[in-house]
Amino acid sequence: MDWKQFIASAIGSVAWPAAIVAIVYAFKDQLRILIVQIRRIGAAGVNVELSEKVGEAVDAGEVVQVEKGLLAPDVIGLDPTLLQLAKSFPEAALIQSFKELEALILKLRARMPDDRPARNLYEVLKALEKQKFIPLSAITLFQSLREARNAAAHGGSAGELSSSEALDLIQQIKLLQEVLRPVLEQLPQKSSRI
Repeated sequence: MDWKQFIASAIGSVAWPAAIVAIVYAFKDQLRILIVQIRRIGAAGVNVELSEKVGEAVDAGEVVQVEKGLLAPDVIGLDPTLLQLAKSFPEAALIQSFKELEALILKLRARMPDDRPARNLYEVLKALEKQKFIPLSAITLFQSLREARNAAAHGGSAGELSSSEALDLIQQIKLLQEVLRPVLEQLPQKSSRI
């Protein structure tokens, strides 16, 4: 390779990156607008998905209410601290309520007579349904609530949960707790092994 070919090759190697930088610089304002629009479109998709999950959970709760002859707990009867949290940070209120539901299911798991402590929450509910303690609709409600909680928790700023949606989900969580608490009383206490 002689010096002319070397210079031509060096210029060719630098020309494409320089052209790209020049194009990006020339159209930087238009690219910024395009990126913002893409983010908005993505955020709208997450928000629609979250709203659908909330609707599915409410629908599943209505089925449980009919099957068990229960009414969903009134929002006014909720803990005032939880209500305030739902107004200021709805995702946190939902997560806190779901943790209480998980704690109740873990208590049920501890009382299960078959000594399978490694069951996950879904498996506990399936076992209770198999033993006719709860209807299948309660499991459907749990799954819907878990999906809505996950969508709200992992949605970030794009998938914001409104206060009213959080309260709807919290009502359904309280309803499921009303279904599960009597089961806890029906299961025998296990004696502690020393």
